[in-house]
Amino acid sequence: MYCVEELEQQPLIDSDQWGRLQSELGLEMLREFSLEFFEETREIWMVPNFNPFSFEEKAFKSMAHRSAGAAGTIGFKKLRYAFLCLEHTTVSDHTARALELMNTTFNETQQWVETTTQS
Repeated sequence: MYCVEELEQQPLIDSDQWGRLQSELGLEMLREFSLEFFEETREIWMVPNFNPFSFEEKAFKSMAHRSAGAAGTIGFKKLRYAFLCLEHTTVSDHTARALELMNTTFNETQQWVETTTQS
């Protein structure tokens, strides 16, 4: 269903969703909302020595599901897909590759937000 091989085909941003939120909230509020998302995501997924094998599989999938939902709400389409790949994959040796791609996508998305919302 969701596989990391298809991640690169995903657009980075859901322009319609981002545009809707920008219209409703304003760019500054959307920027703050995005920065909060990035901070919370770092606290969950980018801690030193993060080990997906230390979680029960159900807890890991739930964590990925929540992150996918938050990313999708803001319009971070590719990042949402990366989290969905983590959610719908069995925790295995392939998880390390999926985490690496999620981190890369996270950084790309954060850079896009910084560039797009500069005053």
